[in-house]
Amino acid sequence: MAAYMIEVSGVHKSFGSHHVLRGVDLSVEGGQSMVVIGGSGSGKSVLIKHIIGLLTPDKGTVSIDGTDITKLDPRHLYEVRKKFGMLFQGAALFDSMNVWENVSFALLRSGMKPKEAKEVAVEKLRLVGLAGVEDLLPSELSGGMRKRVGLARAIAHQPQILLYDEPTTGLDPIMADAINDLIIQMREELQVTSVAITHDMHSAYKIADQIAFLYEGQIIETGTPDEIKNTSNPYTKQFITGSAQGPIKIEGVEQKSA
Repeated sequence: MAAYMIEVSGVHKSFGSHHVLRGVDLSVEGGQSMVVIGGSGSGKSVLIKHIIGLLTPDKGTVSIDGTDITKLDPRHLYEVRKKFGMLFQGAALFDSMNVWENVSFALLRSGMKPKEAKEVAVEKLRLVGLAGVEDLLPSELSGGMRKRVGLARAIAHQPQILLYDEPTTGLDPIMADAINDLIIQMREELQVTSVAITHDMHSAYKIADQIAFLYEGQIIETGTPDEIKNTSNPYTKQFITGSAQGPIKIEGVEQKSA
């Protein structure tokens, strides 16, 4: 099965008077790994929630494999969402369930028998390097192990698209790099389309085919990791180097007051 393409076109989203997304355009080819970088409050999380259909834009379209999901009724949107797997920032495990029950949560809800669901969970845990932990509770795991369990859950139902919300946040550099390696492994072995949001540039450079910089609600530059590293765009350069300069003025973007 061919990997799904994602097309975000002219997306605007406001919450009250706060205009978060201001005409976002983003194209992710099937099988590609796209990383969206940007500072806190730039709209990264809001963008990824539009891609999976948790939010509806005020204006613009979001197409998954050629289907504009902004126009779908709840039943058809649910069918599209089943094509997604998502690794949440804090892994978002259920503390009252053991590891295999967490991994197979969606499978059990869909009616799969517990014995079969556990077999799937054990196989996915093995795939992310966690053989033998299926009967433990989340509280017995390290932060890195919890992330791996979250990733096993994200791939349990064989999605076509994987979304990653700050996948390396809160991890030490060694474990963060192990998660980066797993993200690359998932893309290569499962042939999925991937979108990650992060402010971790080491991670972005390692896992991305393309990097998009989201600033004040707009994508202002997209390129390969090497192109972003060597950018001449002053806005992108300021972000990736962490240099503290004065406010940046981008034409067409309303600046926030300090």
